[in-house]
Amino acid sequence: MESVGLAVALALSLASGDPFPGFAGVAWSLVAGTAGIVGLLAFYRALATGSMSLVAPVAAVVGAGLPVLAGYAFGERLAAGQVLGILAALGAVALVSRPGVDEGGDDRGGIWLALFAGLGFAAYFVGMDRAIASGAGTWWPLPIARAASIVVTSIGLFATGQAREVRRVVTPLVVVCGLGDTLGNLGFLAARSVGTLGPAAVVASLYPAVTVVLAWLFLSERLSRAHLAGVALAFAGIVLIALPG
Repeated sequence: MESVGLAVALALSLASGDPFPGFAGVAWSLVAGTAGIVGLLAFYRALATGSMSLVAPVAAVVGAGLPVLAGYAFGERLAAGQVLGILAALGAVALVSRPGVDEGGDDRGGIWLALFAGLGFAAYFVGMDRAIASGAGTWWPLPIARAASIVVTSIGLFATGQAREVRRVVTPLVVVCGLGDTLGNLGFLAARSVGTLGPAAVVASLYPAVTVVLAWLFLSERLSRAHLAGVALAFAGIVLIALPG
């Protein structure tokens, strides 16, 4: 999946004609890529041990909330509508993170891994933001970050003895996942290049609303009223964040 993302991101960066970034841009991109893949691996493990409708939103609210605080520390100031949109989005994540109607109230499998994953996602957003702020351009941070994530993943696979050829039957799914992940990251970079870190990270972290709906459609996870309200609030938050100040 990471290799697919690297190929697409590198092709786009070369086609853009932007110069290769300097040391600071490369360093921040490498930090972002390392943190992002560590967070992603923790996220996958959390999904394997806990409920999707709990794990995804918990990771997202941590991954979105911390960059907002970081953006404020970097001097970002938001319009009133954007502040309301961010609050609505974080509220949406909190609502969809509630256990589903088929889950016990004490089912918290994978919660700590989800929190760790959120920290990794937050570090990824902040690292990419710093790369762009240091003059790395819009697109170059992603292939550099992807290269770092491939190295970390490869080391982990060989260290644990899990390195083996991917079965051909899952190859199309891996390619689709890689393309989807890359498009999402390119969207974040595009949003950050024309805006600020906080709103871009929050909107990028609203994937739990989609995840919950997909879990309902394909995994037969029932949606509670809180989940439905969270999805609606997520869309309201996006609209408010997108409105001009």
